Amino acid sequence: MAAEFQVGDHILVQDGRTLEIFHRGLSESSRYHVAFLGVDVQPHGDGFKVRLGARRDDGQVVGGVRLKMDQAEFARFRDFIALAVAARDRTSPPNEPTSP
Repeated sequence: MAAEFQVGDHILVQDGRTLEIFHRGLSESSRYHVAFLGVDVQPHGDGFKVRLGARRDDGQVVGGVRLKMDQAEFARFRDFIALAVAARDRTSPPNEPTSP
């Protein structure tokens, strides 16, 4: 069963080993296999800036979307993104890194 997380004009859908990002104003969505997904989180005031996209070999997250979240939204996001991490880790090769 798919899990959804909504913040602002974005809806993130994690379904199996795919995370898809929808935006209210766009007809296209962005899709990422959990093996290539990267998440970058930076504190911002009393909330967080989150970048969600493809993780390059050097660890940088590119493409995707940048989101601002307050404390409550970020707590829900952590629970949501844990599903993608668990999906990725279920079939990761033994020597692969496991952090998003």
